[in-house]
Amino acid sequence: MTGKAIRFVVASSIALTLMASGCHRETTPGTKQARLIAAENMQLKKSLTGRQSELDELKAQHAKELQQKDAELAACRKRIAALESDLEKGIAERVSGVTAAVMDENARLRRELEKLKTQLPRNP
Repeated sequence: MTGKAIRFVVASSIALTLMASGCHRETTPGTKQARLIAAENMQLKKSLTGRQSELDELKAQHAKELQQKDAELAACRKRIAALESDLEKGIAERVSGVTAAVMDENARLRRELEKLKTQLPRNP
């Protein structure tokens, strides 16, 4: 080999080594960044799964509370209907009692009136 050929081979080797090391340096930060992004994505997926579970639990709890409130509302409506019925019954009984007392008093007064009419002298 000649001196020129040796220099060419050495220069080529150095150039290839520099190019290879330059490419390696460029991919290393990209690889690290890709790994960091992948790790962050996995963490976010875990977090999302946890949040989804939490959301499902909250939905179930909310549905349970709604059922409980609906049951309470139905019980209140039933109680209101019973109270209204009792109120109407009580009013009807009172009216009935008062009416009966008034009618009895009215009948007594008519009898007394008839008695008094018979006691009055008749004018011809």
